[in-house]
Amino acid sequence: MKKLKWKFTCRRKGYSLIELVLSIAMLLIIGMVLTSILGISQKALNKTYINQNVNSDLSYALEYIKDEIEGSDYYTNIGGKIYFIKEFQGKYIYINYGKMNGKLYRFASTENNLTRFDRLYAKGKNALTENIKDFRISDEGNYFMIYLNYNDLDKISFKIAKRIQFYE
Repeated sequence: MKKLKWKFTCRRKGYSLIELVLSIAMLLIIGMVLTSILGISQKALNKTYINQNVNSDLSYALEYIKDEIEGSDYYTNIGGKIYFIKEFQGKYIYINYGKMNGKLYRFASTENNLTRFDRLYAKGKNALTENIKDFRISDEGNYFMIYLNYNDLDKISFKIAKRIQFYE
């Protein structure tokens, strides 16, 4: 009787064309998945960075306004706008805030006397932040209400307690 010899064909050296095509296809699929994950992560990081800058700008502007209101000696209403008045070296600084060309501005005018004006023209202005959609300061009785709409991303209503006198 003859002995059977089993010969396997897997002892050859190298890969077949099908094996190479399949391995390249799997590498491409894995590469596309990793690329899309990195793209999504980059978009999320950019959005976080933009939101952080927005929050930083808004925080600066609101704290600046709050500090200036709390440091004022008087407030008055001139032409439908609220002006905050500070005494500085014997002169009076009339300060107002408003939106112009999409920016939040601080308008100021220095006067020699504390008087009642029907209209007051700003002699100086400083931009506090950009991309402002809407801004208002209103007198709500016991507090001032500040409303700020930042480019439809953030809408903030902020209350500041009144600790200053109304000048008539």
